[in-house]
Amino acid sequence: MTTIGSIKKKCAICGKISKHSEILSTNVLGSPDLDTRPPNMERSTIFTWVQRCSWCGYCASDISKRIREAENIIHSVSYKQQLNNSAFPELANSFLCFSLILENVGNYAGAGWECIHAAWSCDDANLNTCAQSCRKKAVILLQKAREKGQSFAKRTGAEETIMADLLRRSGQFELALKVCNDGLKKNPEKIISDILRFQKILIGKSDVACHTIAEANDI
Repeated sequence: MTTIGSIKKKCAICGKISKHSEILSTNVLGSPDLDTRPPNMERSTIFTWVQRCSWCGYCASDISKRIREAENIIHSVSYKQQLNNSAFPELANSFLCFSLILENVGNYAGAGWECIHAAWSCDDANLNTCAQSCRKKAVILLQKAREKGQSFAKRTGAEETIMADLLRRSGQFELALKVCNDGLKKNPEKIISDILRFQKILIGKSDVACHTIAEANDI
């Protein structure tokens, strides 16, 4: 069972107060997706994972905490354009704006994950083109994270499983296949190997759909 509460937060940027939803309790039933998105009921709490100040538009996981340089970023043209981009769901725009802030301060791993969250919110709205755009941006950010020595997944081969799913679901099959093979060369644990081999099967079918870890276990 999921319980959602309401909390007032004072924005660290403009100082004004707005109401936000927060998770009081939740649970999961079923298998995560290949990109680690949790099953329900936690899956349905995605709207609580990012907060947006209703006054100045500051987006963060907790708007009562200031992120370095955030004030300058939220007043930039690119931030304002993303915040109000009607092509994306409002929730996706909030994640993408949070991503812009994290990217600007050099947290490329965190910025990449916020793009993934934005993709999930686009999936929920059945906006496939927007979801693909978010995944492509996530790939760029996570590649930069690796170049900077920033880890975005802990277990051996796990970064390749996430990257492969992003590439496959955004239709970049050749790159996805290479990433799968790179991951398998690291001799990861069985669950990671199973996921990478399953990804290769999906890539061979030009499958861009969502699939679960449980499906990989069944191959």
